[in-house]
Amino acid sequence: LGADGKPMPNSIASLEKVKLGGVDQWLIIRGEDIDKPVLLFLSGGPGGSEAVRVTRFNQELEKHFVVVLWEQRGCGKSYPSINPKSDLTVEQYAADIIELTNILRERFNEKKIYLVGHSWGAIIGVRAVQARPDLFHAYVGTAQMVDVLETDKIIYQMVLEHSRQTGDTKFVQTLESQGEPPYVGTSPIQPYSTLFGREYSLYEYPNIKNEEYRRDGDLLEQMLKQPEYGWLDRIYYLLSLMNTFNIVYPQLQGIDFRLDATHLDIPVYLVLGRHDMNNPYQIPEEYFNLLQAPSKQLVFFEDSGHGMIWEEADKFHALMINTVLAETYQD
Repeated sequence: LGADGKPMPNSIASLEKVKLGGVDQWLIIRGEDIDKPVLLFLSGGPGGSEAVRVTRFNQELEKHFVVVLWEQRGCGKSYPSINPKSDLTVEQYAADIIELTNILRERFNEKKIYLVGHSWGAIIGVRAVQARPDLFHAYVGTAQMVDVLETDKIIYQMVLEHSRQTGDTKFVQTLESQGEPPYVGTSPIQPYSTLFGREYSLYEYPNIKNEEYRRDGDLLEQMLKQPEYGWLDRIYYLLSLMNTFNIVYPQLQGIDFRLDATHLDIPVYLVLGRHDMNNPYQIPEEYFNLLQAPSKQLVFFEDSGHGMIWEEADKFHALMINTVLAETYQD
């Protein structure tokens, strides 16, 4: 809507269903001008949707891109597509990205689009770029995951040592009883949430400097207010955090992009939060140094953690508009 409260000419604000890989999945599409380049955002997870954060903190992008927020297979509004569960694989998510990209290219008359992945979304983003680099102007990996297992072991040792040093013997016992990752079984979300929840409370939340993000950045709280969600979607959202995670996360334990994704055939921008302890920057920085690409840039956001693109939204917008778009867009 414009300042007068009426729809802006040539703009788009839609919620729609598409079929990808044979199952129904949902898109939220927003842009002030449908002739602008297309940006496809891949949420973190697996099993999550970060659409509400993008619509809340990254509206500036809608002036320069047609922003497409994809509710992934088995996630959020697309939760019913969790079946067949055998299709919840990294390879299928990457295939969904490619199929969706081709739909968007045709619909908006673009030869290529931009791909932005956050955390887990940056895993499937890399896989899609490896398979079809010809579809994308550039790839932007934010909180780029590289080696899930090694990262989780670092978090485990970090939280365990902190608990020992602070005399939290009860939590030390909890961690020692569940052991070091990886976790398997029927519900690996339980030990992982115990570990990641404590990491967030110790290292992420206390270091959030942006008061707006500290107040409004909670995904669950904002999801309850999200206009694109009905009450059934909110139930789906909670179910996907558990059930889709339990299916997909154990599959990620063998991934190491330092071994099998060291060459990408498009411009690459990696964005890391200096205080990200959910994905400590040392591993993605090592990956960046190994990476071969036509051009590559590593950008540190010094005042943020895992949610850097929302904690330092202005810096992210400037990067996307003044650097990525300026350097890579071709009609």
